[in-house]
Amino acid sequence: MEVSKQLKKQIVIEVIALLFLVGVIIYSVFAIHKSDDNKVSTIDGMVIVIDDSDLEATQPLSDGAGLERDGATYTITNNNDKSVSYKIVVVPDVHDEAVLKQMRISVDDLYIEDLTELERFNGGYVITSNELNAGYTRIHLIKSWYKLDTNDDIAKRDVKFEYRLVKEN
Repeated sequence: MEVSKQLKKQIVIEVIALLFLVGVIIYSVFAIHKSDDNKVSTIDGMVIVIDDSDLEATQPLSDGAGLERDGATYTITNNNDKSVSYKIVVVPDVHDEAVLKQMRISVDDLYIEDLTELERFNGGYVITSNELNAGYTRIHLIKSWYKLDTNDDIAKRDVKFEYRLVKEN
């Protein structure tokens, strides 16, 4: 009788451990799939991770509503021995000036700019310039939307961006 109780107890423990193991495996699969959505690259000792998986289609919004949207997360890590100055350049997949003049862009929810008023650089627009000390990481949140008064023909176009890091020194 006592052996039967111990056997039942051991079976219950093993079933619980098995369920826990299955749960961990399922979580791992989802975590790996989520990390596959990130774009990772390296440039001269800098590691860049771009997560734009939560981006919504470009649409006409007020600036307040535009800031409430999810954006692209641009993470930069400086693995060099000295500080590095850099620029982040966005290159739109649309080259129609009428469309680009209606675009608003925000970096880190600190400022909002008209895209075409930003500094031009190699076919794109410089959205921020910074310096990053050796061994540090900086995360930028980039959001974009159309001006609220954008006409329907332009508003139908969903603008996507390519993000580039340009080292200055």
